[in-house]
Amino acid sequence: MKLQSHDITTEFLQHCDRLGHDRAKAQSADGDLRYSLVPDIDTYRSFLGSSAEQRAARVAEFFNPPIRMRSRLGQGLHDRGEAAVFAVHDLSEDDRAALAIHLPLHMRTQSIAHVSVPAGQCWDVSVRGDEIWGLDEMEELYSTLNIGTLVLEPGASLVVRGNVFVMLCQHLIVQEPRAAYQIGILPTPYSVDYGSGPMRGADGGHGADGGTGRDGTPLQTVETFVGPRLRAPLQPGQLDGQPGGDGAAGGRGGHGRNGGMSKLAELTLRHVTGHLTVFAQAGQGGDGGDGGNGGLGGDGGAAMPGGRLFEGEIPPGRPGDGGRGGAGGDGGSAGNGGLASNIYISVPETAVSQVSCHALPSEPGSPGRGGAGGRGGAPGRPASDSSTVASAGFSGADGAPGPRGRGRPAPWMFLNERVTPNAAPKG
Repeated sequence: MKLQSHDITTEFLQHCDRLGHDRAKAQSADGDLRYSLVPDIDTYRSFLGSSAEQRAARVAEFFNPPIRMRSRLGQGLHDRGEAAVFAVHDLSEDDRAALAIHLPLHMRTQSIAHVSVPAGQCWDVSVRGDEIWGLDEMEELYSTLNIGTLVLEPGASLVVRGNVFVMLCQHLIVQEPRAAYQIGILPTPYSVDYGSGPMRGADGGHGADGGTGRDGTPLQTVETFVGPRLRAPLQPGQLDGQPGGDGAAGGRGGHGRNGGMSKLAELTLRHVTGHLTVFAQAGQGGDGGDGGNGGLGGDGGAAMPGGRLFEGEIPPGRPGDGGRGGAGGDGGSAGNGGLASNIYISVPETAVSQVSCHALPSEPGSPGRGGAGGRGGAPGRPASDSSTVASAGFSGADGAPGPRGRGRPAPWMFLNERVTPNAAPKG
């Protein structure tokens, strides 16, 4: 990143003090970067760029339909905690007790006076729990950025992935030609649910094939002066071929996981040069795993011929039927798209026309395909002296595709506390 010449404003330096940053270091090339533990949400509120009046104006639509729909989920608790910080909301004693297990808040902070993101590059200001704290992916993390002048060279952008994000910037300069968006509020690159493993569900295992049926045992005879006779007594079913074994069913595909979440963001820009596009979307759900194929049915065993012996006429054996093919496993269900939280952007009223907001719903994954049913086994070979035939085994049923996932609403985006039309879809 390259230094830019620009006056350091009083607010930038005062915000360094609030964040506990060294003023001189904040004016160096790399700025002052720290990892902090914030004791409570009231302290965290002091790091915002918004005023008390702005936060009061957010009350009316903070709990908009997408936020209300998840009020009974675990995310609803986090929403209420964020409303107490970024808007005005009185937490119940139960909510305060439940939120206390997440204290202290884990926050990455950076103050940097002048920074330029090189052409075509992306500055990712996300923080992950394993960077310094040894936290798992379920813990909510916070990224806070205090900037004097931020220059986005042609095609450059700044993104945060799945953190609660606060940025106070004194002067944002966007150079042409611009990237598709200059600030991206993006999801965590992993699922935020109570599952485990990769986003895509595992494929189901294939069913084992059925064994081939045993052939019948031929007659054992000995020649005598009165003709051929049995060497040993004939056992019941000795000449019959045995049926083939049934194929085993294929395993069900694993479920796709929910898409990553995009978290609440507050962007406060005191001056804007150029045109800024802010984009937000939560993550796509994982695909369901494919069901395993059913095992093949085993072929039936061959029948043995009978004969005219001293003991009398012995009829030929019956060939074995083919085994059934195993059913294909059902496909795994598609993961749902990720959840998204509100985004607040504050600029001078004269710069409102220079800001575009673009929010999209999250998309579900694709359901897993059902496995193919196993082919039924072939009938055993009939005896040479018989017209008796066996039946082929039935093929197993194909598995059903997995259930479809559902997308989740786009985040609501507020520009100067007014909801932007494309970020508040109906229904």
